[in-house]
Amino acid sequence: MTHFRFSVQFRHAIPIVARYYLPALITLKKKTTEDDEDTTMTTMPQPSSSSSSSPTDRKGNKQEDRPIVKMDPLLRDDFQLYLRVALLLSISVYTAIKVNSVVVDPYLDEVFHIPQAQRYCLMHFKDWDDKITTPPGLYLLSYVYVGFVQTILPIYRFILQNIPTFSTTPTGWETKPGATSSFTHASLEHCSTVSLRFLNVIGGSIFVPWLVYEIYLYVQSPYHQVIPPPIPVVVVAGPGPGGSLADPKEVEKAKRKTELPPGVGPKEPMPKVDVIEERLNYEASAAQTAMNVALFPLLYFFNSLFYTDIWSTVFVLLAYRSYLLYSPWASAGWSLVSLFFRQTNILWTIFLVLLSAIRILKRLHPPAPSSLLNHHPLTLSAILGRAGYGGMYDPSIIHSDVSDYFKSLLSIAISGYSNLSPVLIAIEPYIYVVSLFGFFVYWNGSIALGDKTNHVSTFHPVQLFYFSLFTLLSTPFVFLTNPINLIITTVKSLLGSPLKAISTITASLLIAGAVHQFTYTHPFMLADNRHYVFYIWRRTILSHRDAKYLGIPLYLLSSFFVYRQIGVKPPALPPSIKSINPQSSAVVYTTHTITFLLAFLAATAGTLVFAPLVEFRYFVVPWVMWRVHIGVGGGKEEEGGWWRRNRIGGVDLRVWMETVAFLGVHAITTKIFLEREFRWAGTPGVQRFMW
Repeated sequence: MTHFRFSVQFRHAIPIVARYYLPALITLKKKTTEDDEDTTMTTMPQPSSSSSSSPTDRKGNKQEDRPIVKMDPLLRDDFQLYLRVALLLSISVYTAIKVNSVVVDPYLDEVFHIPQAQRYCLMHFKDWDDKITTPPGLYLLSYVYVGFVQTILPIYRFILQNIPTFSTTPTGWETKPGATSSFTHASLEHCSTVSLRFLNVIGGSIFVPWLVYEIYLYVQSPYHQVIPPPIPVVVVAGPGPGGSLADPKEVEKAKRKTELPPGVGPKEPMPKVDVIEERLNYEASAAQTAMNVALFPLLYFFNSLFYTDIWSTVFVLLAYRSYLLYSPWASAGWSLVSLFFRQTNILWTIFLVLLSAIRILKRLHPPAPSSLLNHHPLTLSAILGRAGYGGMYDPSIIHSDVSDYFKSLLSIAISGYSNLSPVLIAIEPYIYVVSLFGFFVYWNGSIALGDKTNHVSTFHPVQLFYFSLFTLLSTPFVFLTNPINLIITTVKSLLGSPLKAISTITASLLIAGAVHQFTYTHPFMLADNRHYVFYIWRRTILSHRDAKYLGIPLYLLSSFFVYRQIGVKPPALPPSIKSINPQSSAVVYTTHTITFLLAFLAATAGTLVFAPLVEFRYFVVPWVMWRVHIGVGGGKEEEGGWWRRNRIGGVDLRVWMETVAFLGVHAITTKIFLEREFRWAGTPGVQRFMW
């Protein structure tokens, strides 16, 4: 690019880069004032055509045509992301320096991970520590990363020798000064504890925020939708059940029977929207959300240590991003790579399988707008009639009750069978990944590597409730709204009708039964007082014989708030947005509907329910996927409310509050980790508190 990017503050401190030139702003303003007051500012200035007459000055002489800069409302400006990544890197590097100056030797799980990575640095790929239960993805990545470090470090030394004022080489980067410089005959040079830990600084401070930023824009912003490729002919008319579409006339006839008449049902408000400003607001919100996810205490703490959490999350997000970009083979490839870091990532591959199947069904047979936009509860006979032709019933989470979930599941099953060939073609890349993983489990005899005796799967459904309660408590700010509206909405949703009351009572009984029968205390949890969960567990579940039952109402309410929050979507869009970006369809490309929540719950349950040990680190990927899809605040009733009116830099105040809270937790936990040392009797070395 030939233009440099600058930022200045206008109105709500929104950065406008220099490529939006003043002539375009003036022309756009004139165009806006000429339009009707009820229309939105969506028409962009067009350059004058060659056939039109040239402008003349006061003397009648023709002037040269001046090009008018066209302002594209869909043009992305990632400056906000760059700014936050730079800040994240600064905090991460500072924290890493502090940690490495105090914790010089490998700590806790690093005792297994770092020596194994150093074996790979020595190209001893057949040497394996049987106590390691995760695949070798982190060590293979370390091998590539250390090779890169070994290549660029001589450049750093050259600068160091020629610039006397340059800082000295950080201690710990070299453990064997006499090592060779050829990586094919590598020694432990550049593969020290400090060097390996810095790999997570890169992943957690650059890759995680970048991927979250991209995903947030694709799933939340109407200005950044992905243009889907055309559906292949083989998908539309392939062999097998559902390979050939039904008679279009019959499909339309069945569709009309399931839709409301025009003008019936509640209408979405259509506020006036400044397109450029709103696009920039979405980008600022996406950048701040990306920073918050990167700062999530369970994830950010391990930026300074050599653990698998950071890069496991990165490759799951890469797979999901590729899915959103309609690149199923790339998505399946990243899913396969993610399995080399954590076996439970297979559940997020299945998550993509479900989403891919649902997406192709929606593209072939878009759902009735009345069932989604107007939240009209279709009858079972109408749902079955449309499902027979491939149509799905997929209402919004906010306006659904328990019966809608059963109807949606039935609709998916019938619609999937009616379009079996297109569905199989859509999920083909993921089938290979799932099959390879199944072969690995069969060959290995278990999902875990190494020590299998202490990693036996156990049915532990209470983990889902631990996750929902932890999620609610970890970021309560995104739920902030008018307290009166919140109470009224909660009561109506849980007890507003006989069916809802019966569903709430049934859910409470199921939670109580799960708590009574499946509350486990893993021996590892009580044997290790270095983790916060040890103290939380002793002061809650183990404080009294019946203390575990006190959490039942908390589990019910937290599950309601957390999973319902996925259904909170941004304010309604003006009709003109469709003309700006035809892909911003509120019918087909949505993540606030029942089908998405069912896919998310399936992946989350599979990740947590069979883990006997209560370990907060298991919550990382489900929390990240949840956070990037939720709406902030109370939804439609918040439009024009105090929170939305008082934004800073285009970002909701609640998101800023989340940032401050995460930074505070990071500072406190890091300080405790570095300064609150203690010792175990009969065990050499110091112990530290951590997640």
